[in-house]
This record gives sequence, C-alpha cells and structure tokens, in this order.
Amino acid sequence: QHEAVAEDTVNSHLYLTEDQSSGGLYRFIPDLLTSQGYPDLSSGTLQIAEVSGGGPEGEVTWHTVPDPDALSEATSYQVSASTPFNGGEGIDYYNGAVCFTTKGDCRVWSYDIETQQLIVLYDDTTSSTPFLTDVDNLVISPDGDVLVAEDGGNLQIVAILPDCSLLPLLQLSGHGSSEITGPAFDPSFQRLYFSSQRGTTGDSSDGITFEVTGPFRVEA
Repeated sequence: QHEAVAEDTVNSHLYLTEDQSSGGLYRFIPDLLTSQGYPDLSSGTLQIAEVSGGGPEGEVTWHTVPDPDALSEATSYQVSASTPFNGGEGIDYYNGAVCFTTKGDCRVWSYDIETQQLIVLYDDTTSSTPFLTDVDNLVISPDGDVLVAEDGGNLQIVAILPDCSLLPLLQLSGHGSSEITGPAFDPSFQRLYFSSQRGTTGDSSDGITFEVTGPFRVEA
C-alpha cells in the first residue's frame, strides 16, 4: 500500500508512508548512489519504525524488514514491535526533519532525523483551532511552513507555521466532490502547484492543475 516518499538529501535515505489503517513508516537505505548522486533503488535495506514511550510521540527505533518484497507477509506485519500509523499520506523532508500526515486520525507528524524523536505537530482532536481536517498530501516551504492539502474538509491548503499555528492559504470553491492533491513548489520556490483531482464535475477525467504565485509567507 505504497503512498508517498521523501528523500533525506543529507544521508540519501528514503522515507515512505503506507496508506492503510495499520500501515508502517518506512526507511530505505540504498546500498549505492547513482552516478548523479541519487539513491539507487535497485538494492538496499528496508526498515520499519517503532516508537517507544507508550504514546504517539517518542524515540524511533528502526527495524529491518525480513521480507521487503512481501512474498510471505505484508511488510507492516513482519516486525511485531513496529508502530502502526493510521492511513499514512503525504511526506516531505526539510532541514533535518521528515513531516508526514495520517488521515485516519487527522495528524501531522515531524520526525527529527538526528535526535530520532517523533512529535505530533497537529491533531484535530486536541488543537484549539481544528479547522484543518482530512489531511492528505503536503509540501514544506523554504521557511519551514508545512503546507497540508485537504482531501475533503473545506478543500483548503493550510500552512502549519514553525510555531505550530495554522494559516489557511487557499480554498477551492465549487469542487465539493474533489480533493486537493500534489502540492509542490517550482525550483525557485516562487510558484506553488496543486491539483483538484476531480475538478468541478466530480469525474477523475476532469482534474485541474493550478499555479499560485508567491510569496507564501505572511510577514508581520
């Protein structure tokens, strides 16, 4: 149940979410890099995360998945100590951390690679401003703002700022049977792209892609 992947560009590791209620958070460590310096996907070690501490947050331990091709059993069940994540969705890397969403419990997470600590950036059941719902894809801006797209809800892209406050950036009107997908910046970070998967008709053949010109940070 592969969903999304992000590259830790410092260590050349890949982090992968899994779209199922008992899905894992995975790390792939390649044996080699390509001639262009990217992770070589042909061979390496697949690991799954265990979070210690008894709650959703804590220190992460990585366990090697014995059968990464899942020929005998789904990868999420092969390591009994692994921690399930309820419907993993979007993921991105920024400045030593990996952020990802889980739609089943409407949470946005952040994993600090150096300290190996996992924290919850947003949880709609505990937030004082829980207007971000149906979390899905995400992308991180150069300022560290985590832009989260909604699959339903108010069809917004909402920024989680570094102080964990929320800022709605945009909202689609007339797309009630659709979802916002694939937010991504251009290489200069001056343009934001995203799509309405089913457009205004609700038909997947009528998807629409939008371009938004920045800047994207609201200054005081």
